[in-house]
Amino acid sequence: MITRISIKNVITFGAVQLSPCAGLNVFSGPSGAGKSVLMSAILAVFGLKDSDAASVEAVLGNVLLNEELPVEIAEDEEIILRAIKKEKTRYFINDFQIGKSALKTAFDGIARHLNQKESSDLDSKNLLNLLDLIAKQTEITQKFRADFADFEAKNAKLNELKAKEKNAQELKESAQFEIAKIEEIAPKEGEYERLMERKKRLSRKEKIKDAMARAATLKDNESAVFALYDLIGLDTTQFTEAMNELAAALENAQEGLEDDADPDALLNRIEQLASLNRRYGGANEALARLAEKKKELADFESIEADIKKLEREIDADRAALENRAEAIAKAREKAAKPLTDTIAKYLAQLFMPKAAITVEKKPLNAFGGSAAAIALNGAELAKISSGEFNRLRLALLAARVEIAGDQNERAILFLDEIDANVSGEEAAAIAATLKMLASRYQIFAISHHSQLTSKADAHYLVYKEGAESCVKLLDRAGRINEIARIISADKITNSAIKHAEALLGA
Repeated sequence: MITRISIKNVITFGAVQLSPCAGLNVFSGPSGAGKSVLMSAILAVFGLKDSDAASVEAVLGNVLLNEELPVEIAEDEEIILRAIKKEKTRYFINDFQIGKSALKTAFDGIARHLNQKESSDLDSKNLLNLLDLIAKQTEITQKFRADFADFEAKNAKLNELKAKEKNAQELKESAQFEIAKIEEIAPKEGEYERLMERKKRLSRKEKIKDAMARAATLKDNESAVFALYDLIGLDTTQFTEAMNELAAALENAQEGLEDDADPDALLNRIEQLASLNRRYGGANEALARLAEKKKELADFESIEADIKKLEREIDADRAALENRAEAIAKAREKAAKPLTDTIAKYLAQLFMPKAAITVEKKPLNAFGGSAAAIALNGAELAKISSGEFNRLRLALLAARVEIAGDQNERAILFLDEIDANVSGEEAAAIAATLKMLASRYQIFAISHHSQLTSKADAHYLVYKEGAESCVKLLDRAGRINEIARIISADKITNSAIKHAEALLGA
Protein backbone atom coordinates (compact mmCIF):
# COMPACT_ATOMS: atom_id res chain seq x y z
CA MET A 1 0.00 0.00 0.00
CA ILE A 2 0.98 3.63 -0.46
CA THR A 3 2.01 5.31 2.77
CA ARG A 4 3.10 8.73 1.45
CA ILE A 5 2.58 10.74 -1.74
CA SER A 6 4.48 13.87 -2.75
CA ILE A 7 3.63 15.84 -5.91
CA LYS A 8 5.30 19.02 -7.18
CA ASN A 9 4.12 21.44 -9.85
CA VAL A 10 1.38 19.71 -11.80
CA ILE A 11 -0.86 22.08 -13.78
CA THR A 12 -2.69 24.15 -11.10
CA PHE A 13 -1.15 22.37 -8.08
CA GLY A 14 2.02 23.62 -6.42
CA ALA A 15 3.16 21.13 -3.78
CA VAL A 16 0.99 18.27 -2.47
CA GLN A 17 1.75 16.00 0.49
CA LEU A 18 -0.59 13.10 1.33
CA SER A 19 -0.47 10.22 3.81
CA PRO A 20 -3.30 7.99 2.57
CA CYS A 21 -4.93 5.40 4.80
CA ALA A 22 -4.92 1.66 4.16
CA GLY A 23 -8.61 1.53 3.22
CA LEU A 24 -10.95 3.77 1.24
CA ASN A 25 -9.51 7.17 0.26
CA VAL A 26 -12.08 9.43 -1.41
CA PHE A 27 -11.45 12.74 -3.20
CA SER A 28 -14.32 15.16 -3.65
CA GLY A 29 -14.68 18.83 -4.48
CA PRO A 30 -16.23 21.23 -6.98
CA SER A 31 -15.95 20.51 -10.68
CA GLY A 32 -12.74 21.87 -12.16
CA ALA A 33 -10.91 21.93 -8.83
CA GLY A 34 -8.32 19.38 -10.05
CA LYS A 35 -9.41 15.96 -8.77
CA SER A 36 -8.62 14.18 -12.04
CA VAL A 37 -5.30 16.03 -12.31
CA LEU A 38 -4.38 14.80 -8.83
CA MET A 39 -5.40 11.21 -9.59
CA SER A 40 -3.47 11.23 -12.89
CA ALA A 41 -0.33 12.40 -11.10
CA ILE A 42 -0.56 9.49 -8.64
CA LEU A 43 -1.20 7.04 -11.48
CA ALA A 44 1.84 8.40 -13.34
CA VAL A 45 4.26 7.16 -10.70
CA PHE A 46 3.16 3.57 -11.56
CA GLY A 47 3.48 4.22 -15.31
CA LEU A 48 -0.32 4.06 -15.70
CA LYS A 49 -0.59 7.65 -16.98
CA ASP A 50 1.72 10.16 -18.63
CA SER A 51 3.06 12.54 -16.02
CA ASP A 52 2.46 16.29 -16.21
CA ALA A 53 4.07 16.91 -12.82
CA ALA A 54 7.64 18.10 -12.32
CA SER A 55 7.98 15.25 -9.85
CA VAL A 56 5.81 12.62 -8.19
CA GLU A 57 6.96 10.37 -5.36
CA ALA A 58 5.08 7.50 -3.74
CA VAL A 59 6.37 5.50 -0.77
CA LEU A 60 5.02 1.96 -0.48
CA GLY A 61 5.18 -0.57 2.30
CA ASN A 62 6.51 -4.06 1.61
CA VAL A 63 5.20 -5.17 -1.80
CA LEU A 64 5.97 -8.37 -3.67
CA LEU A 65 6.66 -7.22 -7.23
CA ASN A 66 5.78 -9.29 -10.28
CA GLU A 67 9.29 -9.70 -11.67
CA GLU A 68 12.91 -9.50 -10.68
CA LEU A 69 14.33 -6.03 -11.15
CA PRO A 70 17.99 -5.00 -11.38
CA VAL A 71 17.73 -3.37 -7.95
CA GLU A 72 18.07 -4.95 -4.50
CA ILE A 73 14.99 -4.51 -2.31
CA ALA A 74 15.09 -6.12 1.14
CA GLU A 75 11.99 -7.92 2.41
CA ASP A 76 11.10 -5.22 4.94
CA GLU A 77 12.39 -2.27 2.87
CA GLU A 78 10.14 0.54 1.69
CA ILE A 79 9.73 0.96 -2.06
CA ILE A 80 10.10 4.54 -3.26
CA LEU A 81 8.71 5.29 -6.72
CA ARG A 82 9.55 8.53 -8.51
CA ALA A 83 8.49 10.08 -11.81
CA ILE A 84 10.59 13.12 -12.67
CA LYS A 85 9.83 15.24 -15.71
CA LYS A 86 12.19 17.66 -17.40
CA GLU A 87 12.33 17.35 -21.18
CA LYS A 88 10.95 13.84 -20.78
CA THR A 89 9.74 11.72 -17.88
CA ARG A 90 12.14 9.35 -16.13
CA TYR A 91 10.98 6.67 -13.70
CA PHE A 92 12.83 5.33 -10.65
CA ILE A 93 12.46 2.54 -8.11
CA ASN A 94 14.58 3.24 -5.02
CA ASP A 95 16.74 5.65 -7.07
CA PHE A 96 17.31 3.03 -9.80
CA GLN A 97 16.10 4.24 -13.20
CA ILE A 98 13.60 1.92 -14.90
CA GLY A 99 11.66 2.00 -18.17
CA LYS A 100 7.96 2.80 -18.11
CA SER A 101 6.91 -0.59 -19.54
CA ALA A 102 9.08 -2.50 -17.02
CA LEU A 103 7.57 -0.39 -14.23
CA LYS A 104 4.02 -1.24 -15.37
CA THR A 105 4.90 -4.94 -15.58
CA ALA A 106 6.41 -4.91 -12.08
CA PHE A 107 3.17 -3.50 -10.65
CA ASP A 108 0.71 -5.28 -12.94
CA GLY A 109 -2.22 -6.38 -10.77
CA ILE A 110 -0.76 -4.58 -7.76
CA ALA A 111 -1.68 -1.06 -8.86
CA ARG A 112 -4.87 -1.21 -10.93
CA HIS A 113 -6.70 1.63 -12.63
CA LEU A 114 -10.37 1.00 -13.39
CA ASN A 115 -11.57 3.73 -15.71
CA GLN A 116 -14.36 3.94 -18.26
CA LYS A 117 -12.06 2.58 -21.00
CA GLU A 118 -10.64 -0.25 -18.89
CA SER A 119 -12.47 -3.52 -19.52
CA SER A 120 -9.69 -6.09 -19.16
CA ASP A 121 -11.32 -7.64 -16.03
CA LEU A 122 -14.20 -8.71 -18.24
CA ASP A 123 -12.23 -10.08 -21.18
CA SER A 124 -11.89 -13.81 -21.88
CA LYS A 125 -8.30 -14.10 -20.64
CA ASN A 126 -8.99 -12.63 -17.19
CA LEU A 127 -12.29 -14.46 -16.78
CA LEU A 128 -10.51 -17.74 -17.54
CA ASN A 129 -7.76 -16.89 -15.07
CA LEU A 130 -10.39 -16.21 -12.40
CA LEU A 131 -12.19 -19.47 -13.15
CA ASP A 132 -8.85 -21.31 -12.92
CA LEU A 133 -8.21 -19.64 -9.56
CA ILE A 134 -11.61 -20.80 -8.29
CA ALA A 135 -11.03 -24.31 -9.69
CA LYS A 136 -7.57 -24.36 -8.06
CA GLN A 137 -5.93 -25.22 -11.36
CA THR A 138 -3.77 -22.11 -11.88
CA GLU A 139 -0.54 -24.13 -11.83
CA ILE A 140 -2.08 -26.67 -14.22
CA THR A 141 -3.02 -23.97 -16.76
CA GLN A 142 0.37 -22.27 -16.40
CA LYS A 143 2.05 -25.60 -17.25
CA PHE A 144 -0.41 -26.03 -20.13
CA ARG A 145 0.55 -22.62 -21.55
CA ALA A 146 4.25 -23.51 -21.34
CA ASP A 147 3.66 -26.86 -23.07
CA PHE A 148 1.46 -25.21 -25.71
CA ALA A 149 4.27 -22.73 -26.41
CA ASP A 150 6.59 -25.71 -27.04
CA PHE A 151 3.92 -27.24 -29.27
CA GLU A 152 3.69 -23.99 -31.26
CA ALA A 153 7.49 -23.89 -31.57
CA LYS A 154 7.46 -27.41 -33.02
CA ASN A 155 4.79 -26.40 -35.54
CA ALA A 156 6.88 -23.38 -36.54
CA LYS A 157 9.89 -25.67 -36.99
CA LEU A 158 7.80 -28.07 -39.08
CA ASN A 159 6.64 -25.26 -41.35
CA GLU A 160 10.23 -24.12 -41.71
CA LEU A 161 11.35 -27.63 -42.66
CA LYS A 162 8.52 -28.00 -45.16
CA ALA A 163 9.44 -24.69 -46.76
CA LYS A 164 13.02 -25.91 -47.00
CA GLU A 165 11.85 -29.20 -48.46
CA LYS A 166 9.86 -27.36 -51.10
CA ASN A 167 12.97 -25.53 -52.26
CA ALA A 168 15.34 -28.35 -51.31
CA GLN A 169 16.36 -29.38 -54.81
CA GLU A 170 17.31 -25.86 -55.84
CA LEU A 171 19.08 -25.25 -52.54
CA LYS A 172 20.87 -28.61 -52.76
CA GLU A 173 22.14 -27.81 -56.24
CA SER A 174 23.34 -24.42 -55.04
CA ALA A 175 25.15 -25.97 -52.06
CA GLN A 176 26.66 -28.71 -54.22
CA PHE A 177 27.92 -26.11 -56.73
CA GLU A 178 29.51 -24.01 -54.00
CA ILE A 179 31.11 -27.07 -52.37
CA ALA A 180 32.54 -28.23 -55.72
CA LYS A 181 33.94 -24.77 -56.45
CA ILE A 182 35.77 -24.49 -53.13
CA GLU A 183 36.99 -28.11 -53.22
CA GLU A 184 38.24 -27.65 -56.79
CA ILE A 185 40.43 -24.72 -55.73
CA ALA A 186 41.27 -26.39 -52.37
CA PRO A 187 42.81 -23.33 -50.71
CA LYS A 188 45.39 -23.68 -47.95
CA GLU A 189 45.99 -21.30 -45.09
CA GLY A 190 48.64 -18.68 -46.03
CA GLU A 191 48.99 -20.03 -49.59
CA TYR A 192 47.90 -16.82 -51.31
CA GLU A 193 50.45 -14.72 -49.38
CA ARG A 194 53.28 -17.20 -50.17
CA LEU A 195 52.46 -17.22 -53.87
CA MET A 196 52.39 -13.42 -53.99
CA GLU A 197 55.95 -13.40 -52.60
CA ARG A 198 57.06 -15.83 -55.32
CA LYS A 199 55.43 -13.64 -57.92
CA LYS A 200 57.44 -10.67 -56.65
CA ARG A 201 60.67 -12.68 -56.89
CA LEU A 202 59.88 -13.83 -60.43
CA SER A 203 59.19 -10.27 -61.53
CA ARG A 204 62.77 -9.34 -60.47
CA LYS A 205 64.37 -12.39 -62.12
CA GLU A 206 65.25 -10.80 -65.49
CA LYS A 207 66.67 -7.67 -63.90
CA ILE A 208 68.84 -9.81 -61.62
CA LYS A 209 70.11 -11.85 -64.62
CA ASP A 210 71.08 -8.71 -66.54
CA ALA A 211 72.89 -7.25 -63.53
CA MET A 212 74.73 -10.55 -62.99
CA ALA A 213 75.89 -10.62 -66.61
CA ARG A 214 77.37 -7.12 -66.30
CA ALA A 215 78.97 -7.96 -62.94
CA ALA A 216 80.46 -11.16 -64.41
CA THR A 217 82.61 -9.11 -66.87
CA LEU A 218 84.54 -7.79 -63.87
CA LYS A 219 85.21 -11.39 -62.82
CA ASP A 220 86.40 -12.25 -66.34
CA ASN A 221 88.97 -9.40 -66.20
CA GLU A 222 90.22 -10.24 -62.71
CA SER A 223 93.70 -11.41 -63.95
CA ALA A 224 94.26 -8.20 -65.88
CA VAL A 225 93.58 -6.18 -62.71
CA PHE A 226 96.08 -8.27 -60.71
CA ALA A 227 98.69 -7.75 -63.47
CA LEU A 228 98.10 -3.97 -63.28
CA TYR A 229 98.49 -3.96 -59.46
CA ASP A 230 101.83 -5.89 -59.85
CA LEU A 231 103.18 -3.49 -62.48
CA ILE A 232 102.51 -0.39 -60.40
CA GLY A 233 103.46 -2.00 -57.06
CA LEU A 234 100.08 -1.83 -55.25
CA ASP A 235 98.89 -4.22 -52.51
CA THR A 236 96.18 -6.59 -53.90
CA THR A 237 94.70 -7.56 -50.52
CA GLN A 238 91.67 -5.26 -50.64
CA PHE A 239 90.99 -6.11 -54.30
CA THR A 240 91.14 -9.83 -53.51
CA GLU A 241 88.57 -9.42 -50.68
CA ALA A 242 86.26 -7.40 -52.94
CA MET A 243 86.42 -10.05 -55.65
CA ASN A 244 85.62 -12.78 -53.11
CA GLU A 245 82.52 -10.81 -51.98
CA LEU A 246 81.49 -10.44 -55.63
CA ALA A 247 81.83 -14.19 -56.20
CA ALA A 248 79.65 -14.92 -53.17
CA ALA A 249 77.02 -12.39 -54.30
CA LEU A 250 76.89 -13.93 -57.78
CA GLU A 251 76.49 -17.40 -56.27
CA ASN A 252 73.62 -16.27 -54.01
CA ALA A 253 71.89 -14.51 -56.88
CA GLN A 254 72.20 -17.65 -58.99
CA GLU A 255 70.57 -19.76 -56.28
CA GLY A 256 67.70 -17.26 -56.14
CA LEU A 257 67.09 -17.77 -59.86
CA GLU A 258 66.68 -21.53 -59.50
CA ASP A 259 62.86 -21.23 -58.83
CA ASP A 260 61.45 -23.69 -61.34
CA ALA A 261 57.90 -22.33 -61.05
CA ASP A 262 55.85 -22.06 -64.20
CA PRO A 263 54.92 -18.35 -64.34
CA ASP A 264 51.61 -19.04 -66.11
CA ALA A 265 50.60 -21.73 -63.61
CA LEU A 266 51.58 -19.47 -60.73
CA LEU A 267 49.46 -16.58 -62.05
CA ASN A 268 46.50 -18.89 -62.64
CA ARG A 269 46.71 -20.22 -59.09
CA ILE A 270 46.92 -16.70 -57.67
CA GLU A 271 43.81 -15.67 -59.64
CA GLN A 272 41.89 -18.72 -58.32
CA LEU A 273 42.76 -17.87 -54.75
CA ALA A 274 42.02 -14.17 -55.35
CA SER A 275 38.52 -15.07 -56.56
CA LEU A 276 37.90 -16.94 -53.28
CA ASN A 277 39.27 -13.99 -51.31
CA ARG A 278 36.93 -11.62 -53.11
CA ARG A 279 33.93 -13.83 -52.33
CA TYR A 280 34.74 -15.06 -48.85
CA GLY A 281 37.51 -12.83 -47.51
CA GLY A 282 40.28 -15.43 -47.30
CA ALA A 283 41.20 -19.11 -47.26
CA ASN A 284 40.04 -19.64 -43.66
CA GLU A 285 36.67 -18.07 -44.40
CA ALA A 286 36.31 -20.17 -47.59
CA LEU A 287 37.07 -23.37 -45.65
CA ALA A 288 34.54 -22.38 -42.97
CA ARG A 289 31.95 -21.80 -45.72
CA LEU A 290 32.80 -25.22 -47.15
CA ALA A 291 32.09 -26.87 -43.78
CA GLU A 292 28.85 -24.89 -43.45
CA LYS A 293 27.64 -25.88 -46.90
CA LYS A 294 28.51 -29.54 -46.30
CA LYS A 295 26.44 -29.48 -43.10
CA GLU A 296 23.63 -27.73 -44.97
CA LEU A 297 23.74 -30.41 -47.65
CA ALA A 298 23.61 -33.13 -44.99
CA ASP A 299 20.62 -31.34 -43.44
CA PHE A 300 18.85 -31.29 -46.81
CA GLU A 301 19.44 -34.99 -47.20
CA SER A 302 17.94 -35.70 -43.76
CA ILE A 303 15.07 -33.21 -44.03
CA GLU A 304 12.46 -35.79 -45.05
CA ALA A 305 13.26 -37.98 -42.05
CA ASP A 306 13.20 -34.93 -39.76
CA ILE A 307 9.78 -33.89 -41.06
CA LYS A 308 8.28 -37.32 -40.44
CA LYS A 309 9.77 -37.48 -36.93
CA LEU A 310 8.50 -34.00 -36.07
CA GLU A 311 5.01 -34.75 -37.46
CA ARG A 312 4.78 -37.80 -35.20
CA GLU A 313 5.81 -35.72 -32.17
CA ILE A 314 3.30 -32.97 -33.01
CA ASP A 315 0.45 -35.46 -33.43
CA ALA A 316 1.23 -37.01 -30.04
CA ASP A 317 1.53 -33.57 -28.39
CA ARG A 318 -1.74 -32.39 -29.93
CA ALA A 319 -3.63 -35.42 -28.64
CA ALA A 320 -2.20 -34.95 -25.14
CA LEU A 321 -2.94 -31.22 -25.13
CA GLU A 322 -6.51 -31.76 -26.33
CA ASN A 323 -7.14 -34.23 -23.51
CA ARG A 324 -5.72 -31.80 -20.96
CA ALA A 325 -7.68 -28.90 -22.49
CA GLU A 326 -10.91 -30.86 -22.15
CA ALA A 327 -10.23 -31.48 -18.45
CA ILE A 328 -9.37 -27.80 -17.91
CA ALA A 329 -12.57 -26.69 -19.68
CA LYS A 330 -14.72 -29.00 -17.53
CA ALA A 331 -13.18 -27.57 -14.36
CA ARG A 332 -13.87 -24.05 -15.65
CA GLU A 333 -17.48 -24.87 -16.48
CA LYS A 334 -17.89 -26.22 -12.95
CA ALA A 335 -16.28 -23.06 -11.45
CA ALA A 336 -18.53 -20.79 -13.54
CA LYS A 337 -21.58 -21.75 -11.44
CA PRO A 338 -20.39 -20.46 -8.02
CA LEU A 339 -18.83 -17.41 -9.68
CA THR A 340 -22.08 -16.59 -11.49
CA ASP A 341 -24.06 -17.03 -8.27
CA THR A 342 -21.71 -14.79 -6.27
CA ILE A 343 -21.72 -12.11 -8.97
CA ALA A 344 -25.52 -12.28 -9.01
CA LYS A 345 -25.58 -11.62 -5.26
CA TYR A 346 -23.51 -8.46 -5.63
CA LEU A 347 -25.39 -7.37 -8.74
CA ALA A 348 -28.65 -7.62 -6.80
CA GLN A 349 -27.17 -5.40 -4.09
CA LEU A 350 -26.17 -2.97 -6.83
CA PHE A 351 -29.71 -2.97 -8.29
CA MET A 352 -28.60 -4.83 -11.39
CA PRO A 353 -30.03 -7.84 -13.25
CA LYS A 354 -28.23 -11.17 -13.30
CA ALA A 355 -25.15 -11.83 -15.39
CA ALA A 356 -24.14 -15.12 -16.93
CA ILE A 357 -20.59 -16.42 -17.43
CA THR A 358 -20.25 -18.94 -20.24
CA VAL A 359 -17.33 -21.15 -21.21
CA GLU A 360 -17.29 -22.27 -24.82
CA LYS A 361 -15.00 -24.57 -26.73
CA LYS A 362 -12.48 -23.01 -29.09
CA PRO A 363 -9.73 -24.43 -31.29
CA LEU A 364 -6.73 -25.53 -29.23
CA ASN A 365 -4.87 -22.46 -27.95
CA ALA A 366 -2.66 -21.27 -25.09
CA PHE A 367 -5.72 -20.88 -22.86
CA GLY A 368 -6.76 -24.50 -23.15
CA GLY A 369 -9.01 -24.44 -26.17
CA SER A 370 -11.77 -22.50 -24.45
CA ALA A 371 -12.98 -18.93 -24.09
CA ALA A 372 -15.10 -17.23 -21.44
CA ALA A 373 -17.62 -14.42 -21.80
CA ILE A 374 -19.95 -12.51 -19.50
CA ALA A 375 -23.30 -11.06 -20.49
CA LEU A 376 -25.63 -8.91 -18.43
CA ASN A 377 -29.21 -10.14 -18.62
CA GLY A 378 -28.43 -11.53 -22.07
CA ALA A 379 -26.96 -8.23 -23.33
CA GLU A 380 -23.40 -8.02 -24.62
CA LEU A 381 -21.05 -5.62 -22.82
CA ALA A 382 -20.94 -3.24 -25.76
CA LYS A 383 -24.70 -2.66 -25.40
CA ILE A 384 -24.90 -1.75 -21.70
CA SER A 385 -24.61 1.74 -20.20
CA SER A 386 -21.46 3.07 -18.54
CA GLY A 387 -23.18 2.96 -15.14
CA GLU A 388 -24.16 -0.69 -15.65
CA PHE A 389 -20.68 -1.48 -16.91
CA ASN A 390 -19.03 0.01 -13.80
CA ARG A 391 -21.33 -1.87 -11.42
CA LEU A 392 -20.85 -5.15 -13.29
CA ARG A 393 -17.09 -4.76 -13.04
CA LEU A 394 -17.39 -3.92 -9.35
CA ALA A 395 -19.56 -7.00 -8.73
CA LEU A 396 -16.98 -9.18 -10.47
CA LEU A 397 -14.20 -7.69 -8.36
CA ALA A 398 -16.17 -8.27 -5.15
CA ALA A 399 -16.99 -11.84 -6.18
CA ARG A 400 -13.33 -12.51 -6.87
CA VAL A 401 -12.35 -11.35 -3.38
CA GLU A 402 -15.11 -13.39 -1.74
CA ILE A 403 -14.52 -16.63 -3.65
CA ALA A 404 -10.83 -16.66 -4.47
CA GLY A 405 -9.31 -13.95 -2.31
CA ASP A 406 -6.65 -11.87 -4.00
CA GLN A 407 -3.03 -12.76 -4.57
CA ASN A 408 -2.02 -9.26 -3.51
CA GLU A 409 -3.19 -8.73 0.07
CA ARG A 410 -2.95 -4.94 -0.15
CA ALA A 411 -3.31 -4.25 -3.85
CA ILE A 412 -4.04 -0.65 -4.84
CA LEU A 413 -7.21 0.23 -6.73
CA PHE A 414 -7.75 3.55 -8.51
CA LEU A 415 -11.32 4.44 -9.50
CA ASP A 416 -12.39 7.34 -11.71
CA GLU A 417 -15.92 8.36 -10.72
CA ILE A 418 -17.20 4.80 -10.55
CA ASP A 419 -20.47 6.15 -9.13
CA ALA A 420 -21.08 8.54 -12.04
CA ASN A 421 -24.40 8.33 -13.91
CA VAL A 422 -26.22 6.35 -11.21
CA SER A 423 -29.14 7.11 -8.87
CA GLY A 424 -28.84 7.72 -5.14
CA GLU A 425 -29.69 4.18 -4.09
CA GLU A 426 -27.34 2.77 -6.72
CA ALA A 427 -24.58 5.09 -5.47
CA ALA A 428 -25.22 3.84 -1.92
CA ALA A 429 -24.87 0.23 -3.09
CA ILE A 430 -21.60 1.06 -4.87
CA ALA A 431 -20.31 2.75 -1.72
CA ALA A 432 -21.17 -0.29 0.41
CA THR A 433 -19.41 -2.62 -2.02
CA LEU A 434 -16.30 -0.44 -2.09
CA LYS A 435 -16.29 -0.32 1.69
CA MET A 436 -16.21 -4.12 1.72
CA LEU A 437 -13.40 -4.17 -0.87
CA ALA A 438 -11.42 -1.67 1.21
CA SER A 439 -10.73 -4.48 3.66
CA ARG A 440 -8.65 -6.08 0.93
CA TYR A 441 -7.59 -3.16 -1.28
CA GLN A 442 -6.22 0.29 -0.69
CA ILE A 443 -8.68 2.32 -2.75
CA PHE A 444 -8.37 5.80 -4.26
CA ALA A 445 -11.68 7.08 -5.64
CA ILE A 446 -13.06 10.31 -7.05
CA SER A 447 -16.72 10.84 -6.20
CA HIS A 448 -19.47 13.44 -6.58
CA HIS A 449 -21.90 11.41 -4.44
CA SER A 450 -22.52 11.82 -0.74
CA GLN A 451 -22.96 8.06 -0.30
CA LEU A 452 -19.37 7.18 -1.23
CA THR A 453 -17.75 10.19 0.45
CA SER A 454 -19.54 9.32 3.68
CA LYS A 455 -18.08 5.78 3.61
CA ALA A 456 -14.48 7.04 3.22
CA ASP A 457 -11.83 6.04 5.72
CA ALA A 458 -9.98 9.19 4.61
CA HIS A 459 -11.89 12.01 2.90
CA TYR A 460 -9.87 14.58 0.95
CA LEU A 461 -11.25 17.88 -0.34
CA VAL A 462 -9.80 19.22 -3.59
CA TYR A 463 -10.47 22.94 -3.93
CA LYS A 464 -9.07 26.14 -5.39
CA GLU A 465 -7.60 29.18 -3.72
CA GLY A 466 -7.49 31.73 -6.48
CA ALA A 467 -5.87 30.02 -9.46
CA GLU A 468 -4.07 27.38 -7.38
CA SER A 469 -5.50 23.95 -6.62
CA CYS A 470 -5.15 22.56 -3.10
CA VAL A 471 -6.00 19.34 -1.29
CA LYS A 472 -6.55 18.68 2.38
CA LEU A 473 -7.65 15.83 4.63
CA LEU A 474 -11.01 16.67 6.20
CA ASP A 475 -11.89 16.25 9.86
CA ARG A 476 -15.46 15.38 10.86
CA ALA A 477 -16.66 18.98 10.71
CA GLY A 478 -15.08 19.45 7.32
CA ARG A 479 -16.62 16.22 6.06
CA ILE A 480 -20.08 17.26 7.22
CA ASN A 481 -19.70 20.56 5.41
CA GLU A 482 -18.40 18.97 2.18
CA ILE A 483 -21.04 16.20 2.12
CA ALA A 484 -23.74 18.85 2.74
CA ARG A 485 -22.37 20.81 -0.21
CA ILE A 486 -22.64 17.70 -2.41
CA ILE A 487 -26.20 17.01 -1.20
CA SER A 488 -27.46 20.56 -1.69
CA ALA A 489 -25.62 21.25 -4.94
CA ASP A 490 -23.17 23.84 -3.53
CA LYS A 491 -25.79 25.83 -1.56
CA ILE A 492 -25.48 24.34 1.91
CA THR A 493 -28.76 24.09 3.86
CA ASN A 494 -29.54 22.98 7.39
CA SER A 495 -31.33 19.92 6.12
CA ALA A 496 -28.28 19.03 4.03
CA ILE A 497 -26.06 19.33 7.10
CA LYS A 498 -28.42 17.08 9.11
CA HIS A 499 -28.43 14.56 6.26
CA ALA A 500 -24.62 14.63 6.14
CA GLU A 501 -24.42 14.05 9.91
CA ALA A 502 -26.81 11.12 9.56
CA LEU A 503 -24.71 9.61 6.78
CA LEU A 504 -21.55 9.86 8.87
CA GLY A 505 -23.25 8.53 11.99
CA ALA A 506 -22.09 9.05 15.55
